[in-house]
Amino acid sequence: MLPARFFRSATWNYLNSFVALVLAIVITPILVRGLGKEAYGTWTLVTSSVLYYSILQFGLARATVKFVAEEHAAGDMPSARRTIATSFLSLSVPASVLILVSPALAFLFTVIFDLPDGFKTAAMVLVVLSTVDFAIGMPCDTFGAALVALQRYDLLNATATGVALAQAISWAVILAFGGGIVELGIATITFSLIGNLVRYVMVRRLMGGIPIGPRTFERRKVKPLLSMSGWIALSDTVEIVTIRIDPLVVALVAGVPAVAVYTVGQKLAAFVERLTGPALAMFFPHAAALSASGDKEAIRRTLLAGTRLSVGLTLPLALVTSVLAEPALDAWVGEGFDGAAAVVIFLSLTTLVISFSRVGIYILRGLGNVRFPALIGVFEAVVNLGASVALGHLMGIEGVALGTLVGVTMNHLFVLVPYVCLQLGVSLWTFILTILRAHLIPCAASLAVGFALRSFAYDGIWQLGVAGIATVGTYLVLFSVTGVTGDERRQLGGLVKRKLAGRF
Repeated sequence: MLPARFFRSATWNYLNSFVALVLAIVITPILVRGLGKEAYGTWTLVTSSVLYYSILQFGLARATVKFVAEEHAAGDMPSARRTIATSFLSLSVPASVLILVSPALAFLFTVIFDLPDGFKTAAMVLVVLSTVDFAIGMPCDTFGAALVALQRYDLLNATATGVALAQAISWAVILAFGGGIVELGIATITFSLIGNLVRYVMVRRLMGGIPIGPRTFERRKVKPLLSMSGWIALSDTVEIVTIRIDPLVVALVAGVPAVAVYTVGQKLAAFVERLTGPALAMFFPHAAALSASGDKEAIRRTLLAGTRLSVGLTLPLALVTSVLAEPALDAWVGEGFDGAAAVVIFLSLTTLVISFSRVGIYILRGLGNVRFPALIGVFEAVVNLGASVALGHLMGIEGVALGTLVGVTMNHLFVLVPYVCLQLGVSLWTFILTILRAHLIPCAASLAVGFALRSFAYDGIWQLGVAGIATVGTYLVLFSVTGVTGDERRQLGGLVKRKLAGRF
């Protein structure tokens, strides 16, 4: 059972992800070569560090999605507008504090990290710019959350794509004229501000106006928002520790230059997430709508169908990036990044492990069940950080990525999957058999094809593309037989017929 407007939303999500993917492929070598390894490592370290500020959002933007989705479904637009205004004004407080302390954070950054000579001043300026950019975006994320709640992914992705294109083009122009990381930071914050303003205008028109001020701040809404957002914030903190802290650990155990190698592998592995996330994000607002109806059978069907889809999208991509990591890195960034191949493999497998519980967590969040996943995530964060530091000292950057995989596997496969099944009334054995029946044969066949074509992929970019397409194609063809039910085939066929009839 899929969310409403699933294919329309997924199309827009994938369009944005495709643009982001192309930009990442194109702009990463430009940044690496235009800045040099040391400057690129500094740029990556600063931009990665700023992401930790998301802890200060307290999960309010994501909690806003649930409440606005429910209020909109009930037709209570005035209440939905007050929820958006209350969330925006609440987030403005930590955002203002963050802007005020940005100079101190910049100074602290140069104390913590041993930056290359000649980059300390530029790094401090970049930290201030990035901090201000993030702080302004904190309350403005409320408008993006409102678009998600209304399931207007088309508008959300249109703004995200426009901002990403503008930033990438400006970066290329700046580097062509000899600019550095400070100029890149100025361009980044400029287009981020424009994107936030455009989203505000969109939400204002959809909601019939959003007056933001003391009169629209509704104190009684703060408590229910915070009761959910606090646990979401804890989950976000866990995500930061499990995924985003890796560059910092690499900097501490292997030095700043090694961060450049690690992040190249991290970005290649991130393609798996970028190509799977767009089809799954809609399950959160969809579950919030189902929570009002109390249809438990629909929720169970949504879990099984959504997880089959989640693993079906993630597994072939994780396989192709893992098997073809070395030739892909050679074709993408050239020599000097050999150690990144193991990083790609471990982080791709990490995304695959998360795919088994991802839809279930979205459904629980939509139903308001956020406490236990957040608490058990603390265990994941501790294991991941400890394993990454320990293995990083033993193995270098490969050990940091392996530590992330260890922590995620222990949490998602052995704790969260059984918990999701228990809470939603689905037998764990039924869940496992559903996944194995759908994916075991396609996985084995595509893995064999990938290894058979691996040596061929070294011969050039086109050969690499053929090997990747053949590996993924083998999986998808077999999955269409083993992983799609007869009812789903009929539904898809009916959808195609309706679309064609409407077009012609």
